[in-house]
Amino acid sequence: MNVLHLTWEFPPFKVGGIAAHVEDLTKAQVKVGLTPIVVTCSFCGKEGYEEKDGVHIFRFNADNIPAEDFPTWVLEMNLLMENQIIKIFDKFKIDLLHTHDWLSATSAISIKHMYRVPMVATIHSMEIGRRGAVRQDRERLIDDLERRLVYESWRTIVCSYFMKNSICSCFHTPENKIDVIPNGIYPEKYDLSFDYESVKMKFAMPFEKIVLFVGRLVWEKGVDLLIGAAPKIISKVPEAKFVFVGKGYMKNKCMDIAHGLGVRDKVYFSGYLDDKDVDALYSIADVVVVPSRYEPFGIVALEAMAAKTPVVVASAGGLCEVADGCAYKVAVENSDEIADGVISILTNKELKNDMIENGFLKVNTLYNWNVIASTTKKTYEKIIEEYKKANWKPQKKIEKKQKGEIYE
Repeated sequence: MNVLHLTWEFPPFKVGGIAAHVEDLTKAQVKVGLTPIVVTCSFCGKEGYEEKDGVHIFRFNADNIPAEDFPTWVLEMNLLMENQIIKIFDKFKIDLLHTHDWLSATSAISIKHMYRVPMVATIHSMEIGRRGAVRQDRERLIDDLERRLVYESWRTIVCSYFMKNSICSCFHTPENKIDVIPNGIYPEKYDLSFDYESVKMKFAMPFEKIVLFVGRLVWEKGVDLLIGAAPKIISKVPEAKFVFVGKGYMKNKCMDIAHGLGVRDKVYFSGYLDDKDVDALYSIADVVVVPSRYEPFGIVALEAMAAKTPVVVASAGGLCEVADGCAYKVAVENSDEIADGVISILTNKELKNDMIENGFLKVNTLYNWNVIASTTKKTYEKIIEEYKKANWKPQKKIEKKQKGEIYE
């Protein structure tokens, strides 16, 4: 089965979690007998074809697209993506389209109808959740694209039951059209060998305890809530050091908050780091905090568990499902409870060890990419079987079938 994945981000270009998700999923799909093909953006003149670990990757040049804002850029980018997909159809017989989020929705829907190939969509998050509501025209545009994508897809894949309930409620989608398939991880990726002291010195002094945040510095990730918890944590654990990995529009605001609370010298913003440094940081950190206001899944929690680091999570969305029984849960948008969780882990060795053991076990048994790839394949096979029985086919095939020249 040849499966064409549509995604605007794919390594080495990364913005959020979609790039890592598609990379790991397609790599695992090769092992279960699928042929994954990826079409994605390229920047800095690195377009072209690449075959890696059995995955066929086509990158088209997305530099210098004239647009006044990001949604406009996305819509124009989709025209280039559509042109690239047409070329791919000349090289491969595509059995199924698999598109990821609203960013590739318009090209996926267009190609679906152009070639009459079944489409499945993975909705990684929703605009109404990211923004807290849909108010402005920009937000309505994205919300409409998400709604249309779910409507047009043969089936929709989501990473948590929280997301399934959200889509059913917001888009009035039948429950039996949505499959819950979690994100995954390769635990062996965090079995690292590195110079602990030299790496830690990049972020903190040897005696300091690292409280780590990894993610985009945006409202929905709750980065400001962790800074709000810092004074209480420091009052109980003076050696605490707060390290924030990632970029986002809230960085300056967070720095101002830290300064106002008198903890600016205990907070370090590293900006974007490559995977090697982030993976090492997970292992070095004493606790990882995921204080999200909105979180469809929470891959950072999985990464921390795989690195055998305890986690404090807000009880937001899919995080409750991921961290159930293996993390310290706190209320959403509550800096005081975040502080209590961090303090408990940093001062209670038995609690810390229990969380590490339970988290590592859960990651290895429930969130293994090989299992997830097999589950996704079953969704594909169900779609293909239904497609074979349906009359919705390319026009030439319909005409031949009506003449009795082909049989499904």
